Amino acid sequence: MKKLNSIFFFFVLMIAFNANAQETTVSEKLSTVDDKVNGILERLATDEADLSKLNKIKVSGYIQAQYQNFESPALLSTSQNYFSIRRARVKFTYEAADGVKFVLQPDFSPQALAIKDAYVVLNDHWSKAFSLWAGKFNRPNYEVEYSSSQRELTERSLIIRTLYPGERAIGAKLEYNPVNVPIHMQLALFNGADGLTIKKSDGTELYGASNENKDYDNFKDVMARVTYNVKLGNFGGLDFGAHGYFGTLKSMATTTYLSDYTTVKTSNIGDKVSKSWVGGEFQLFADVLGGLSVKGEYIAGTNASIGFAPTATVLGVANYQNKFAGSYLYIIKNLGKKYQFAFRYDYYDPNTDITGKDVSVLGYAANTTTAKKFSSKSDLATTTLGFALHHYFDDNLRITFCYEIVQNEKVGTAGKIVDSYTDAHGNAGTLDWSNRINQNVFTLRLQAKF
Repeated sequence: MKKLNSIFFFFVLMIAFNANAQETTVSEKLSTVDDKVNGILERLATDEADLSKLNKIKVSGYIQAQYQNFESPALLSTSQNYFSIRRARVKFTYEAADGVKFVLQPDFSPQALAIKDAYVVLNDHWSKAFSLWAGKFNRPNYEVEYSSSQRELTERSLIIRTLYPGERAIGAKLEYNPVNVPIHMQLALFNGADGLTIKKSDGTELYGASNENKDYDNFKDVMARVTYNVKLGNFGGLDFGAHGYFGTLKSMATTTYLSDYTTVKTSNIGDKVSKSWVGGEFQLFADVLGGLSVKGEYIAGTNASIGFAPTATVLGVANYQNKFAGSYLYIIKNLGKKYQFAFRYDYYDPNTDITGKDVSVLGYAANTTTAKKFSSKSDLATTTLGFALHHYFDDNLRITFCYEIVQNEKVGTAGKIVDSYTDAHGNAGTLDWSNRINQNVFTLRLQAKF
């Protein structure tokens, strides 16, 4: 009996030991599985954080490939038609945090490899109305800010290309967009030298050739723009407003000429040479016959260029201030869902103080230090009539046929301004600006967006 009790007790101990051993093994396995699961969760959390960062980055862009034919006789000795890449841009937008945005947009086109946009935008969290921009961005003007991928003519109007070369500038901007009022206000402060070429007496640029201009003075330029939107019921809407530019350049010359060709002012190196203008704009959008829009702008004021002081061997070139005026008017009509027609009247007079009959007649008298300056073809007004037809294959692909008729203001007397050229066969020819010079351009462009 005692022997049986011993055997029973032994089996109970064995069962308890095995149970405890199995429990330990299961516990260890569960612990191992739990560690693996936690590792996977940690990796998933890391991947999710990385994906969250990637979701804050938006990438867009477009490519414009084109063929152009230039009818100007002055190009007979060079290529009058060629293929080119007008723009090849990629835009990166990073929403770093709520109300904080970074934008970077390089242009990879062969003839203009440069940074087009590089700026940060800070939005206020309280009124939701203010935003602060800093870096390189578009100047506050309608046609400047209207994207090249959406514009109805292949290039901006002549007055905008003249006043705002490169469209962008480096500086800071404050915007005001109240939530319940359809008004948009912009106030910007820029270096002011963006897009300008300032040369020394030896013909080289002041700070060397560069895609990005350096600020060469302590003066800053101010720009302001305000627009207001009016809803016209079921008919459409009307935006109207104005903008102004108030700038200053530093004199590098000892003389300043005015555009009436009768006024000469003495200047000192470092003096302020002002340039300023104002403009009025409107954009009418009508929901009639598939969609119609009419928009335009008028700008007038005083522009300026900088000369250089004389040296022992080189006559000085004077600073120059000229009064100008210009305008453009668009008429755009949708033709169904796939086609759009656009017309633009584009006028620019770089010198409103004289007419074509005065060109090459009026001039400043030469003196011992400053070169004489005659009115020239650069003072002639230009009128451009542009016609464009767009076909939209889809939202991302568009083909454009554009023809521009360029008409110059005529010089008053035959033979006063004549350009000479040589054609591809070596034959000499002349262009007399008392006639209309053919400068018409045809453009066939294919645009792809992503």
